[in-house]
Amino acid sequence: MTDAKRIAVETVWVPGHTGWQGQQRSTTGLIALGVLLAAAILFYAATLVVDPAPAMKVLGAGVVVAVGIAVWLLAAHVRVARARVVRLVIDETSVVFGGAEQIIWPVRTLVLAGILLLAGWAWSVFTVPAERMTMPTLLGVPVIGAILLITGARSWFRPPSRHRLAMRPDGLELRIPRNDVSATWDEVEDASLEGDRVVVRTSATRPSSWATRDLASDPVLVAELLSFYAHHPAARTEIGAGTIARLRSGDF
Repeated sequence: MTDAKRIAVETVWVPGHTGWQGQQRSTTGLIALGVLLAAAILFYAATLVVDPAPAMKVLGAGVVVAVGIAVWLLAAHVRVARARVVRLVIDETSVVFGGAEQIIWPVRTLVLAGILLLAGWAWSVFTVPAERMTMPTLLGVPVIGAILLITGARSWFRPPSRHRLAMRPDGLELRIPRNDVSATWDEVEDASLEGDRVVVRTSATRPSSWATRDLASDPVLVAELLSFYAHHPAARTEIGAGTIARLRSGDF
């Protein structure tokens, strides 16, 4: 929102469309697996915290912090209302749909978890007897700590959200990690929700996609809007402020 080029930020409720219905498949299995995994990780953290060695306590604290951040990140995603809601930014040349700003700080905080894990691991290696260092601790912790540290550190030096879909009168640009595409409207064939991902098909590149929660907007409505502009060339000149009016009317 601080970019000088941005001239309007809008949150639009779209009438006349069913929109996204949320996760349609049963999530009971995934929830159960997540609870069991979290319980196992917290049990592992507890064994570290109760260890008399200060280094192991630091390591345990790092594990607890990492689990807490993971829960915070998940909750931040879930709390973003997306059904029939579109969030877009109008700048000088395009309409931009971005990611959820609520997840920025959870991701950045991964730096703290990474530092605690790596510091506790390094301290333990030099001060804790080898027979008390399990293989998961010796081999798994430094890898996980490095991943968390790098992910969190990179988020401080990159734009707040790397998830971005931009529409211009001449085409679109999708920038999702490992799923990028830049195409003219004449190359865009269609966009639709398939499972838990929105798939954009073009004649020039392989299909690209983003997950339903990658952007802070209703994925079905964004896909329908893309398809509308792809199939109605005369409407493309309105992309900008005219897009907001179209969303508010639901006429697409």
